[in-house]
Amino acid sequence: AGFDWLTYMAPSMAIIFWMFTVSNCGKTLLAEREWGTLPRLLTTPTTTSQVLGGKVCGIFVTGLAQMGILLLASSLMLGVKYGPILAVALVTVALVAAATGWGLLLASYCRTAGQANQLGTILSLAFAGLAGNFFPRQALPGWIRTASYVTPNAWGLEAFGKLTAGGTLSDVLVPIAGLLVMAVILFGAATLLFRRQYA
Repeated sequence: AGFDWLTYMAPSMAIIFWMFTVSNCGKTLLAEREWGTLPRLLTTPTTTSQVLGGKVCGIFVTGLAQMGILLLASSLMLGVKYGPILAVALVTVALVAAATGWGLLLASYCRTAGQANQLGTILSLAFAGLAGNFFPRQALPGWIRTASYVTPNAWGLEAFGKLTAGGTLSDVLVPIAGLLVMAVILFGAATLLFRRQYA
């Protein structure tokens, strides 16, 4: 009773769409590997972290634009109220960073663009189901909700849920911190995998 499906599903769908986009953006690394651009780039004094960092910037900006457009459209066209602008902006930045980290890790692990496409789709759907993107997160058993914190979806849903319920920046500091820590860990893991492939 009193559950607002529209308010829940608007940010939920934005998160799912971004997770699918991330897997496609990550494939650019694999495409450059097949074209020979990436191996030539790595023969320069540029470090692996700098190469990945450059890729991350492009994916990250794409994510900010996509999430921003979807959130703004749902706010203007559907009347969804997301709360304080600063809090929404920080949650969006942290969410995009964490999702980008997963896309980068996927691209660093996969060998071909086709493999990245398949694993990206599987990962996106698995994360969505585990976090509760298709149904109220509150309906999930407690152990599944706990396990779902490995996904950026879960942190994002909880943060937007608090903001749409009238929360402020202080209410979403934990989800923001969780997403940023996830982004740092994933970028570090992707860098290590990348170095091993080109050692």
